[in-house]
Amino acid sequence: MPSEAKPEHAAKRPVRLTLPISVAYDLDKFEQALANLAHTMDRVGASDRSARSLCLREFIVDPASLQVREAVGEL
Repeated sequence: MPSEAKPEHAAKRPVRLTLPISVAYDLDKFEQALANLAHTMDRVGASDRSARSLCLREFIVDPASLQVREAVGEL
């Protein structure tokens, strides 16, 4: 059985994304939120790739704008 190729920028640790039900049940909003998460992780990780691989990242999706921000002491 062929092995699955891992993405080049695969997270080495788990990523937790908290999003509202209104985003989770709307495929277009859900896909946009995931795209925003990927963009945010690339932007944050670009300055410190080693830190990204060492710690668990928790993110929250804003239901109105679908912007993703890192959860710092909010969960």
